[in-house]
Amino acid sequence: MGLSSPKTPITPIPEQAPFETQIDNVAGTKVERVKQPDGTYATVRSALPLSAEDQALQDTYKSIAQNSLDYMTKLSTNYDRSQIPWLDQYLKDYEATNLKAINDNALSTANGEEKALARFGQADSTAGAQARSARFGVVSGQKNQLARDMSGIEQDARNQALGQQGSLYSLATGALNQQSATQLGSLANLVSSGLSQQGNTQNYNNSVAATIGANNAAKAASQQAGFNNLVGLASLAAAPFTGGASLAVPGLFSAAGGGGGASAGTSLGGLGSFGGWSTYGDGTRIKWS
Repeated sequence: MGLSSPKTPITPIPEQAPFETQIDNVAGTKVERVKQPDGTYATVRSALPLSAEDQALQDTYKSIAQNSLDYMTKLSTNYDRSQIPWLDQYLKDYEATNLKAINDNALSTANGEEKALARFGQADSTAGAQARSARFGVVSGQKNQLARDMSGIEQDARNQALGQQGSLYSLATGALNQQSATQLGSLANLVSSGLSQQGNTQNYNNSVAATIGANNAAKAASQQAGFNNLVGLASLAAAPFTGGASLAVPGLFSAAGGGGGASAGTSLGGLGSFGGWSTYGDGTRIKWS
């Protein structure tokens, strides 16, 4: 490589832009690039640790949801009335209250009718027997109806309890799902913002590398132009005189006889002597001093 062939300009390879860690403290999420054991990198999405207050609230929601689910299972799939004390007691109280009402009403009716029969001397009559039989039929019918109604009443109580537990479950899981949805949405936004940041940084790195390459190319072009000028001047200085005053130093030309150089006897004869006249092939005479 010489003056006429300067070093080829080089454009540097742009530095690869890193994926900067993205953190959302509002949603409590983070996205980062993590080096794996095999040397590769993976984009990891994670939730930030909760504060003590937020953790306690989340634990409460989870507990409510789990307890409600367990209770609904007990009220439906694994139903056993004896395993649900409040329901068992409620049904017993309901049945006892209604039986008492039936019996109290029957007693009141019997007392009134028996007094009337006795007043008219019909206590031991056929009419008295028929009245007693009729009262017994009414009471028996009322008790049988209550027994039939208890199944529906029990189911209504279970359905009401299931509704309450379902509402609690929906409330708790809704809060948890909302938190998860917020975090999932945040993670997607963090990945997008991280990639955007990485792209912007890469564009900047590419621009810097291109600028450095352009500067190197301009510098090389300037150097090449300088080298070309030096070569041109050196070639001009070494060329034989063909007319006009030669740029060559007198004495660099020897008498060649009739040629394009200085005529014999008119050369200054070397660098050590300057002055006098020189005659050249076209008859031109130049005085050197």
